[in-house]
Amino acid sequence: MRSIGVGVYGDVEGVGKNLGKLGTSSDITFYNYKKDEDAVFFLEPTKYPEKITPLLYCINLTDYALVFVDEIRKELGETLLALDMMGVKKGAFVIGEYVDVEQLKNIVSNTSMKDFDIREKDFIKIREDMMALPQDVAGETDLSYTSVPIDHFFTVKSVGLVVLGRVKKGIVKVHDNLRLYPTEKTIMVKSIQIHDRDYTEAPTFSRVGVALKGVAPEELERGMVLSNGDLKVSTEFTLNMKWNPYIDKEVGVGEDYQINIGLQTISCKVMGKEGNKITLKLIKSVVYELGDRAVLLDGSAKIRILGFSELK
Repeated sequence: MRSIGVGVYGDVEGVGKNLGKLGTSSDITFYNYKKDEDAVFFLEPTKYPEKITPLLYCINLTDYALVFVDEIRKELGETLLALDMMGVKKGAFVIGEYVDVEQLKNIVSNTSMKDFDIREKDFIKIREDMMALPQDVAGETDLSYTSVPIDHFFTVKSVGLVVLGRVKKGIVKVHDNLRLYPTEKTIMVKSIQIHDRDYTEAPTFSRVGVALKGVAPEELERGMVLSNGDLKVSTEFTLNMKWNPYIDKEVGVGEDYQINIGLQTISCKVMGKEGNKITLKLIKSVVYELGDRAVLLDGSAKIRILGFSELK
């Protein structure tokens, strides 16, 4: 059972419906394509560019990037910047008829996307090629513990509270007792569905719907993580920032921003700054793992992505 996540960016109007069946839709929209036991989910940042966070959520949720370019415009710049800052190396540019390929290659020549493939807009071939991607495009399988970041949740009559997410690490099993990070609450897995079919367990990388016992809907937020591992929780970070070279302001002590880690976006205040090192105080706890990337945002500014840091 393979499961590949493909992010769809750029000039994406009408693209998703040509790649898969419409699934969950909010500020991000899933399109699902299934063949036998294997599946690809295509994920589009629906509320972007109105909001910057859907773009970051999609990048965090997927393994491979498809950037559709009908025309090279300045609006493409923020998407390319986000992909580069998140270190996205696996993907392709799907180009329109009048795109200058050499100009595009030159733009990304010093970014993580420098080795992206160049593709034509043939939806049938794209869909089949994405289905043929090896599972290791998602990374190495880690069975040392279970980790499921939550991206949506809702209540189903006769079932109860259901969360949607992707198994990032380990295996989820019915009757598992897992901690709901960043809280200290323990919940139990009542049932598991994958593509509307019931299972007793879900393997790494599968996209799942999990019915939970022991938590109420009002206690949940996107970005919480179900896990039996020893994850990190904090309200304060000291980060060694790699700044966006295009920002036109200096980040100062006492200023308020947002920080994005995984599927969490939290308001924060700059408590200290020395060179590229800043200390942030968050308004509430976040869950993270070492190696995750934190992106500093100014959501109301013209240049919204200020920089990033790897959490160590």
